[in-house]
Amino acid sequence: MSSGENPSPRLLPAAVAGIILPVGLFAWAALMTRFFPDSHHCGEYTGCIGFLAEAWDVGRWVAIVLAWPLLHLLRVRPAWPVAVLAGAFLLVIWWVAGMLRLDHAFTVVVFSGLLAYPAAAWPAGRMRISRRMPEPPSATRRRP
Repeated sequence: MSSGENPSPRLLPAAVAGIILPVGLFAWAALMTRFFPDSHHCGEYTGCIGFLAEAWDVGRWVAIVLAWPLLHLLRVRPAWPVAVLAGAFLLVIWWVAGMLRLDHAFTVVVFSGLLAYPAAAWPAGRMRISRRMPEPPSATRRRP
């Protein structure tokens, strides 16, 4: 990426991926609440927040795995370095959120993808990744 190149064609779709993944977790929790209102995840005073807790326990790892196909679908190039780097950023953000008060931690976790994916798309776009195999050194030498 040259210094004059506009990074927004890569950053905006990455931000969209950061929004879609937590929305998917909330949608899954809402569907489970609708289809299984008498589940052990639903309490008298807490409602069905147990589904949201379960969605977080499993869904955050599923979201990291689904990041590459989603980024590729949204035409973020290169997609796999963004997904890997964003996964590392997410782990750090979630670790920090674990030390915050519950209300702040929840906000940080919900918006963590919105922070991590564009932040990862910026440096990953600067990487030069070639799909061609390099030639062996013997092929580039001239013979006398």
